[in-house]
Amino acid sequence: MGNISFEMTRRQLMQTAAASVFFLGMPNITGCSSLPKYQPAGTIEGKALYLIHSDVLDVVLGGIRRDQTLAIRNGLIETIANEIPSAREGDMIIDLRNQFVIPGLIDAHCHATLPGESELNPLGILTIMNQQKRNYIQQIKHGVTTIRDMGAMPKLLHDFISQIEKGDLIGPRIVYCNSFTNIYGGHPDIDPSDVSIFSPVVIAFAGDTNLWFKNTKDLEEKMRKNSAFGASFIKLTMDKKSVLCGKGDIPVYADEHLKSIFDYAQKNNLATAGHIHTKFGFDRALQYGISSMEHSIADAVLTEKEITAMAKKKIAIVPTMIIAQMLAAPEAYDELPQKYRNDFIDREMTIRREYINSSLGDYTETSIHESNIVHLKNYRQYGCEKLYAKGRYMANPEIYFNILLVGPRNLMAMKDAGLAIGCGTDSGVPFSYHGSLWREMEMLGRIGFSCLEALQCATINNAKIIGMADKIGSVDKGKYADLVVLKENPLENIKACRNPQAVIKDGKIYDVSKIIFNA
Repeated sequence: MGNISFEMTRRQLMQTAAASVFFLGMPNITGCSSLPKYQPAGTIEGKALYLIHSDVLDVVLGGIRRDQTLAIRNGLIETIANEIPSAREGDMIIDLRNQFVIPGLIDAHCHATLPGESELNPLGILTIMNQQKRNYIQQIKHGVTTIRDMGAMPKLLHDFISQIEKGDLIGPRIVYCNSFTNIYGGHPDIDPSDVSIFSPVVIAFAGDTNLWFKNTKDLEEKMRKNSAFGASFIKLTMDKKSVLCGKGDIPVYADEHLKSIFDYAQKNNLATAGHIHTKFGFDRALQYGISSMEHSIADAVLTEKEITAMAKKKIAIVPTMIIAQMLAAPEAYDELPQKYRNDFIDREMTIRREYINSSLGDYTETSIHESNIVHLKNYRQYGCEKLYAKGRYMANPEIYFNILLVGPRNLMAMKDAGLAIGCGTDSGVPFSYHGSLWREMEMLGRIGFSCLEALQCATINNAKIIGMADKIGSVDKGKYADLVVLKENPLENIKACRNPQAVIKDGKIYDVSKIIFNA
């Protein structure tokens, strides 16, 4: 570590979860044999951790504060100064000479209880369970100290949060919404009762990812129950078109529903975040003043007036452009249509192919990734229009190619207008694996963001979007000691964020070289 020295588809997911809940109740079957047995280093309560000779990156103003000493005590940054401390018994000093300290990264859009599996292997239940725990470890290993979970199996999520808080599981802090607040049949638009006879078992043990209300009274009651378990925001799904191959229109909120949702959010100090891929969803979200738009739209180039309206209403966006790269599947075509051939898309498809074909043992169980690659053959075997009828729930690649066509232009206009732009991965869905936030940061760079701007998206901007800018997002006195140590300067090359030297969360130090996933 350089100079550091110290001591599936949703149907298949439902089926997998239904089987795994029985294993979850059996303490002698953990399914976690390949999880790293690692405990972070740190000082005892009241003692100080000193990071000396640190080059501290200021993500707010840009630039670097050279040769600084960070004093950390009880999980907080106590001081930042240029003097070498006089350590007392029990204190710890780490020399970070010629290395760079940035704030802990934040993944503002992911799904922590989803394993990234496309197709169920009936013999792979323990692998799925393993991956569900690995998700959290992978985030820490790659510098992500906070995540915003955008829709989960709530009971399972809270069990993992408890394990992280107790120190039984390596993982980031988690901001969450619990279930999607979606009308029955809305996105993600698969009815569990049509999927598996085990659905009631899944919901009973792991919690339902969907709130799925049927009328306004039902909505109001379910919102109260959903937010009662610590949710800090409401996740909406704003589009009227399915993202799935072979499926068209889906149910959407009535105006009465949206009024109820936004009134409830305001009264209970809850942010609102909406899945949006279409101009229809954008217009409604803009009308009601949503807190953040998630993903990017595929069917419109936004006007200056529309973007200005976003800015006036202080609407943020977490564009997750990397998910467009991953789900824009050229495997669906004999030959990629000419309308999707330009320099930007050609380059993104090359990067996608190299990523898919690389060794990804730090990001996913090998069998999950191999299954995902095989699953891509369904596009050509059945044809996109027939996939839903065949029970193959796969993303419509045209939506995501169209995002690659218009998304960069929209995003650059939003940046120029001063919108808060965040950084997220949608990890948990196939091919988007936890711990890969650097891929979104690098893609922002290819779209036209500077290294500083991309880093701001993953730190201070995300902290503002999730309502934690007073605690995380920058290296400042009084904030949580969530830090990442890098060998190279990320202001010169954003790729420096790919491989942290060490990660610090709440003042506890993780030597990432020792967090090893066994094959």
